[in-house]
Amino acid sequence: MKISRCVVIGLWFLAAMASGANADMPAYSTTVDSSMTINSDLTATQETTVRQKILKESAIRILGQQSLSFAESISRIEIVEAYTEKADGRKLALDPTNIFTRDAATGLNAVYQRDAKVTTLIFSDVQVGDTLVYISRTHRHDRRIPGHFSFAYVLARSIPYSTFRLTVEVPKSLELTLHASGEGLTHESSTLGDDERHTFDYEQKAWSPEEPGAVSVWDRNPQIVITSFKSMPELGAGYWASMRGKDIVTPEIQLLSDEITKGIESRRAQAEAIEHWVKKNIRYVLVYLGASGITPNPAPTVLRNKYGDCKDHVALTMALLRAKGIASEQVLISMGNMYRLPARPAVFFNHVMLYLPEFGLYTDPTASSSAFGVLPVGSYDKPVLHISETGGRLARTPAMKPEDHTTTSRTALMIGADGQIRGETRQISTGVFASGARQIANRIETEGREKYVETLLRALSHPGTGAFDVALPSDFSEPYTVHGTFALNSKLPVPLSGSRELPFGMPIHKRPGLWAFGQRVAKRQTDFVCFAAREVEEIEISFADGLALPNRLEGTTIDNRYLSYRSSYDLVDRTLKVRREFTSNVGGQVCDKEVEAEISGPLQRVARSLGAQMMFSTSHQDPAAALDSVTIER
Repeated sequence: MKISRCVVIGLWFLAAMASGANADMPAYSTTVDSSMTINSDLTATQETTVRQKILKESAIRILGQQSLSFAESISRIEIVEAYTEKADGRKLALDPTNIFTRDAATGLNAVYQRDAKVTTLIFSDVQVGDTLVYISRTHRHDRRIPGHFSFAYVLARSIPYSTFRLTVEVPKSLELTLHASGEGLTHESSTLGDDERHTFDYEQKAWSPEEPGAVSVWDRNPQIVITSFKSMPELGAGYWASMRGKDIVTPEIQLLSDEITKGIESRRAQAEAIEHWVKKNIRYVLVYLGASGITPNPAPTVLRNKYGDCKDHVALTMALLRAKGIASEQVLISMGNMYRLPARPAVFFNHVMLYLPEFGLYTDPTASSSAFGVLPVGSYDKPVLHISETGGRLARTPAMKPEDHTTTSRTALMIGADGQIRGETRQISTGVFASGARQIANRIETEGREKYVETLLRALSHPGTGAFDVALPSDFSEPYTVHGTFALNSKLPVPLSGSRELPFGMPIHKRPGLWAFGQRVAKRQTDFVCFAAREVEEIEISFADGLALPNRLEGTTIDNRYLSYRSSYDLVDRTLKVRREFTSNVGGQVCDKEVEAEISGPLQRVARSLGAQMMFSTSHQDPAAALDSVTIER
C-alpha cells in the first residue's frame, strides 16, 4: 500500500534526467508559488503556480509533457491555466485537448487503483528560452484517519529552484503543527483574527543532481510538515482504529489454522507454517493506501477472495495466528530508500507487515519469495511503528548480517580439446539472495528452463544454451538451490597460449563485490544505501588432455572495516580451482558519504580480480615447471 501526497510530483526525477552532460548547470529553472487554505473541517484547497524556464535542449523532451497524479478518494486536481510563455513574451495557451485525465495504472501487473488518476499536460512549440507555466488547484478531502490532517513537502536539491514559496492559512482552533527544517528554508507566522498565516520560503544554496544509490530525498533535504498528530503513537492509534476487528477468527479460519498446523508442536513452526500458507495461497494485488483508505478487508473476505494487498495479508495472517494463540503486532514501515522518519509525525508509511513478540521476529506475509523472518531487502534497518491493541511504539527493524544473507556460485566446467566450454553452475543462497533466487525460479517456470538459460547467458555476454533445474518457487527451505547446465557458443582459441578469459559459469546473482555497495560515485555528496552480505564464487576448470595448462595465478587479499575479499587459485592435476569470497561488513543499511573514499579503491581491485585472465606459456610445458605467478587484471 502506498500513501499518495498532494504535491507537484516527480520533479526531482525530471531534474536528475535533465541534468545532461553539464552537471555544473541545470537544464531548467523552477519557480513555485503556492497557497493553501485549510478549513475547519480539515479539508483544504491548494493553488500552485509552477514556472519552468527551459535552459537546455535536453529539458524540452523531459518537461514538454508533464503528469500530476492524485487519488480521487483523498484529493482532486484541476488545471486552472497552462501555457507556453515564449522568449518574446507571447503566451501560447494549451489546447484543452492536450490536458486530459486518465486512470493511473488499473490492472497493470496486479495493480488495481480504481481512483488513482493522472492529469497530463502536453505543451506546444517548446524551445530553449521558453517558460512552461501551469496553475493547478488541488482539493484535499483526506478521510483516511478521521479527525486528523497530514501534509508533507520535500524540497529536493535536484530541483533547480529559483524561488519557492508556500503560504498556508489555517484556523487557530485546529491546533496544527507547522514545521520547517533544512538549510535555506524559513518559516514565518502571523495572526489574522481567528486564523494564522504561515509563510515558507526556500532559498536554494546549491543545486546538485541525484546520485546513484543515494538515500531518499526525505532523509536529507529540506522539508515542510503540517500535521495534527502530536506523536507517532497517536498516528498509529488512528490507523489501528481502522484495523480493529478485521482479524476476526471465524469457525472457517479456526479450522484452516488447525489444518495448516496439524502435527506441528513448536509454536514458532506453527507461525512459520501459517505464514507460508498465506504466501502460497493468497495472491498479492496492490491497492494503494491513499487510493483505497487504510481499512483492510476482514480476514474472512480475504480468505474467500484469495487475494489482497499488504494490509489484507496482514489481517488474514493475524487471524490465523490468533486461532493458535500466537500474538502479533502490525508494523508500519516505509519501503524504498527512506531510512529516517519525517521531522514531525505525518502519514508517511507506505507498507505494513508483522512482528511476533513471542519470537522477537519481523516477517512480511506479502514477501511471497522470502522465507519466514526474511524481509524484503528494503525493509532492513528501518524505523517502524508497531501497532496493536496495547498501543503504538516506535522501533527499528534489525540491520542485515552477512552470515544471514549468503550466496555461493559453484561452477564445474570442462574445456574440450577444441576449446568448447561446457559445464554446470549451482547457486546456493540464503536470506535475501534466496528470495531473489525464488523470484528467478518463477521466471524460469514462466519463460522455460532452456529459454531462460539463453536469456541469462546473453546478459552475461557469453551466449549459449542449456537448461535449469530448480526447486519449486514455493519451497521456503534454506539454503535454496538453483542448478543449471550450459554450453557456450564461443570457444577458447586453441592451442592455448598467451592470455585467455577465465570462464566463470552461469551465476544467477551478481558476482562477488558487485552488489552490496551499488554504483561508485566519485566525490559523492550524499549518504547512500549499502547492504551486508557474503558472496562466494567457486570455479573448477578442467582441461582436456593435450591442452596446455595455465601458469600459476596469484591470489588477492583485501581488508578494511567495511569489506573483505579473498581470491585463491590452485592447479590440481588438470583442474584449475578458483575461489573468491567477498564480505560486506557494514553495520547498517546507510553508509555515510565519506565511506565512498574508503571503499572505492578496494572495490576497483575486486573488479580487476574478477576479470583476471589465465596466462599460458607460448610453448607446451609441464605445469610444475611454470613457477612464475602471473595475474592479468583488467
